[in-house]
This record gives sequence, C-alpha cells and structure tokens, in this order.
Amino acid sequence: MGTTLPTVLLLGSPDDYLLELERRDFEAAWHRAHPQGEALAFEGAPAAGRLVQELATPSLFSSDRLLVVADASTYLSAGRRAEGEALAQAVKTLPLREVSLVLAAVADAPPTGPLVESVRARGEVRFLALPETPKPWEEARVSPAQRRLLASVIARVAPALAGQVEAVDALAEAYGFRPRELAQAAERLLLSGETTAAAVRAQAGAGECPLRELEEALLRRDPVRFARFAASLASGGVLTDWRGEPVAPDRVAMVLASTLGRLLRQALAVRGHAARSGLSRELEPERCAGKGWYNQTFRPKLLPALSAEIEGTPASPLTSMTPWQLHRAFRLAAAYSDPELVSALGRLAGSRVERGRGPAALAALSSLVLTLIARSAA
Repeated sequence: MGTTLPTVLLLGSPDDYLLELERRDFEAAWHRAHPQGEALAFEGAPAAGRLVQELATPSLFSSDRLLVVADASTYLSAGRRAEGEALAQAVKTLPLREVSLVLAAVADAPPTGPLVESVRARGEVRFLALPETPKPWEEARVSPAQRRLLASVIARVAPALAGQVEAVDALAEAYGFRPRELAQAAERLLLSGETTAAAVRAQAGAGECPLRELEEALLRRDPVRFARFAASLASGGVLTDWRGEPVAPDRVAMVLASTLGRLLRQALAVRGHAARSGLSRELEPERCAGKGWYNQTFRPKLLPALSAEIEGTPASPLTSMTPWQLHRAFRLAAAYSDPELVSALGRLAGSRVERGRGPAALAALSSLVLTLIARSAA
C-alpha cells in the first residue's frame, strides 16, 4: 500500500461538485500509487454487510483494491444508525492490508458519529467547508474567498483560462458561487474559441436579476443601474427574491410593485420617526455614506433613539425590522423628501401595475421608478 495516502478516507462537503473533485483527486493519486490495482465504485451506498464483505474479501486479480462509495450519506444518517455502526466496527477491526476505502457524503456540517471516529482512527476525515459569503455591505456576487476557490476550479477544468482575469471575473459574476455550473460554462467557453468577458456574458444570457437591485437603484438614485436591471428582466432574466429563489414570470410585476411600495412606505415611516426622535438632520445622503457609517454612527448613536420611537408606535411598518434592515431603510429615507415619497406612493397606487402582466406592466413600473429616481437628481 502507498505510504502517503490514507487507508480509509471520509470526505464531506456542502457542495457536491467540490466533493466530487476531491474524490476524483484521491482516486487519481491512488491509481498512480497502485498502477496495477483495481477499483470498485458504488454510486449509491450498498448495504453495510455487502461493503464489509468487499473490505474483507481479497481480490483474485489484484493485490491492491480501492473501494469508493460516491454517496455514503446513508451510513451517517441518524435514521440508518445500524448501518453506520456495522461499517464503523468493520473499519475499526478489519486488517485492511491490501484494500483502501473512500466514503464521500454531502453534508452541511462536519459529520459525527461512530463511523467518523473509526475512520479518523484508521485514516483521515476531510471536511471541505465552503468559503465565506459576501458581507451584506459588499456589493459583490461572490466574496473574495469564494472568487479564489472558483478561480481554482476554473484552473482545474479549463487551464487555458487561468490567467485571463476578466474572463474569470465575468464567469464568477454571471454564475455566482455555483461551482458545477461555472465549471461547465468555463469548458463551453473554451470550446467556443472566444474567451472574453463579453463572450461569457453572451453565453450566460440575461441570467438572474436579484430583487435587491431594485433597492440598490432606489437607494443610490441611480437610473442607469435600474435601467440595466429592467432591461435584463425584459430580455428574459429571471427575477430572484430576497432568498435567491426564482419568481414565477406571471408574478414579476406583482412582486416588484409590492416591494417598491413596501420600501417607499418604510422610508416615509423612517422620516416620521426620525423627526419625532430629533434625528432629522441625520437624514442626508452625505451623512449616511461611507462603509463605516453603520458601525460607527448608525448602530451606536442613531439606532437607540430610533428604536425607542418605533417601539412606541405599534402600527409602524418598521416594528419587526432588524438593525441592518432598519439602517437600509434609513439610508433610503435620506435619499428622498417627504413629497417625493408621497407622490410616488400615490402614483403607484393609481397605476394598478401589480395586477399587470408581461412587458407592459414592467414598462409602466420602470417609468414610475425612473421618474422617482431622476426627479431631483439634477
């Protein structure tokens, strides 16, 4: 047996593709160390008795054997405790002189239990944790740590793209932290022969249109940003809600209109609460700007007074908001005057756009939003 490879290896990760890559790496390393060895792969988890028998039975054709269970989650499941315990006992007691075992399981957290302890005693347990996601204040589809991991995936499946920073960034932006889809897109890009950022965007199509883009465009009074968002939706982009779930096409106008109305009502309410708690002078875009404003100003200095005022108004639309949500509403309120918000809410109510469908409803809503954003931008 090889001296650098564990006899028994348990792999776990929340992402099935990263798990698959790690498993394939180990299999390749094992075959390099045992060029005459044979491998037996199980896509699903066989009965523990069958796997134990394979572990204990020498091969007639090769002295070195590798057993691979691509989905070993059954052995780690609380509902199949007997299976896991039987395999754990075998891993603990069998000689395993000429056989190696790899178990792979998708898991949100590092696995635990008797099997894990037996594997750790005889070999190695590896949990491939996912990198941190973008912070709420970071305007990025992927975090720097996620981007580095995605770049390593691209370098593995499409080495010719490894040094093309713009193409890699475009892939990360278009597909987000979805390693399998991104890897497939990178391979298609190489096959197309055009490895530019423009080619990535053309291949990805309109893609996803996060609902948060509506809030960002309103908050920044950025008509160009909103126009891009609306254009993506009009060209077939999929609207995704705050949880990242796709919105059904026939509900797009309703969801956009209800979100717009809620954001405007919250902003108007913030302005009222701020006035009653002596914070009106803080409602200026310049005061709310900067990355440190939330931690240095809003949370320690403004939030206590604002929260007390909100708690004293049970019917306030801000009652159940978290400090982070409330700070976003405060920044939105700072971007508009009371008359602007009241006028926009009146036009939204009169438009009945939430009952509309298709391009006409999106066009009507876009006109309303752009009018609001651009009204005092000059």
